[in-house]
Amino acid sequence: MPKEESIQKTMQRVFKNGRLIYYRQEADAGHWDRVWERQDTKVIYADAQKGSLGHFEEIFPKHLPKQGKILEAGCGLGQLVIALRVRGYDAEGVDYAEQTIRKLRSMFPEIPFRVGDVTHLEDPDGKYIGYISLGVVEHVESGPDPFLREAHRLLGSGGIACISVPYLNVLRRLKVKLGLFSTGKVHDPFYQYAFSSNEFSKILRKFGFELINTYQYSGYKGVKDEMPFITKIFKWPQGWRLQKWLMNSRWVARHNGHMMLYVVRKI
Repeated sequence: MPKEESIQKTMQRVFKNGRLIYYRQEADAGHWDRVWERQDTKVIYADAQKGSLGHFEEIFPKHLPKQGKILEAGCGLGQLVIALRVRGYDAEGVDYAEQTIRKLRSMFPEIPFRVGDVTHLEDPDGKYIGYISLGVVEHVESGPDPFLREAHRLLGSGGIACISVPYLNVLRRLKVKLGLFSTGKVHDPFYQYAFSSNEFSKILRKFGFELINTYQYSGYKGVKDEMPFITKIFKWPQGWRLQKWLMNSRWVARHNGHMMLYVVRKI
């Protein structure tokens, strides 16, 4: 599951060295087990079993190869793996949240879900033709390098990876210029980074990936997080119309997404 939907508004954020840094709590396996425990999985799995890909409805079919194995590294609740298999892809999922994976395996015993560290898996080199990582690699303070190094190893020559991270979008860049992010002391643990497109593209190239395309998504969160006052407008008599538009607007998603998806090819 794209993890950005679960994060609350209590983050302290600092802009430093070209990145927006979020502090609140460590994004360890226990944290994600607790987050996913609160999700309405009945709705999530009903949609997945119909083949729904959510934000990626047009993107994955366009870019992911139909022949060969596909790994979602950091699969969370596993709905994308389920949906991809419904569509005929040979997809499997791995995550370090053991409780979540145990539930997945009991509910969907026919689907290959497993516990694992996506920076160091036991799979052989080049096993996969497709690799998915959504909202995962930003959660280590030392940076995304070990995730991307392992992704490159796991992909065969010419394999396709779809990797997303929080994005330094238009509103966030404006707030950086205005000096609106925290400059005080940080007391909470590191949570994640938000990257500029230029920086993350360079990182991907450093690890042997050729950029094919980028896609912003989750525009509703991209606006709401930077303009929290807007939630008060949603409570006005016709405010629900604005909320509905923000949630469904492709224009908002494409121009002010919370996340940026990078589609790359192993070279």
